[in-house]
Amino acid sequence: MQDAQRAAESESRLTDEQKAVVLGHYDRAAPLIVASFAGVPVVAAEYIDGVGGPAVFTASWHKPLPPSIPHIDIGPPPAAKRYVAVAVNSLLWLVHRNAVGFGSWTPTPRDPERVGFARILLSRRNGATPEQLHEAMLALRSALSSSGAESIPVLDGVDGAALFIPFQDAPAYDAVRTWLHAVVASAVAAHPTLLTEEPHAAKALIHISVTTNAVGRFSTLPYCIQGTATLPMVTPIEWNELGTFTNGAVTAANSAERLAKADVFAREAQAHAAQRFADISG
Repeated sequence: MQDAQRAAESESRLTDEQKAVVLGHYDRAAPLIVASFAGVPVVAAEYIDGVGGPAVFTASWHKPLPPSIPHIDIGPPPAAKRYVAVAVNSLLWLVHRNAVGFGSWTPTPRDPERVGFARILLSRRNGATPEQLHEAMLALRSALSSSGAESIPVLDGVDGAALFIPFQDAPAYDAVRTWLHAVVASAVAAHPTLLTEEPHAAKALIHISVTTNAVGRFSTLPYCIQGTATLPMVTPIEWNELGTFTNGAVTAANSAERLAKADVFAREAQAHAAQRFADISG
């Protein structure tokens, strides 16, 4: 039996209090996740050794799902892989099965093998500062804007961030990934002491990755929880909040106040809902 399947059947080592906090968060956050990602395949992250330990991911399912849980089959039968699809009931069902976080490759709901949101992931390395992360986000925003694309900033709750780039025309992953590499290369060339695509850079640089823009690869969705000790929320922000909003300030325990204000991600996605990859790459 695969590790992911074993994890799905294992007993979580979260405390009862942590379980209650995580469930309470998703009672609030699940409708917001669904608002932007309804029907896309989801990968669940569990922490069977407790939060702060390694994540174990449940991706495709090898046993039947309950009839009430929506799913997506990817690939031709009989080798198709079955994924749980994003819906309020499916996310809460996974939380009851000990999921803490959720990821996806964010395809369009119309086709799990075509892009809905492209993503650029940023992470601090070797003592890089939060201020350098903010500078890197702005540098990539500028590179994207020069290419004709707008993005949504999302703080990962720990030491990094992501830029989500909506596309209305559901482009192919290979084409989008090639374009993203070119955008990142231009940003790195303009900011060589700040940005790197090298995974093992020795200096204090912000690492940039676009490799999760592929079917079956994934990164954490906005409004989900990271499995570190404080259970921080992956928090979408407005660009004018950058530098005034502390990464990790919103957690599963205090997310109600932030979530009650507005669905920042959906609002920003709607503002760029007509963005087409064909117009940018053509």
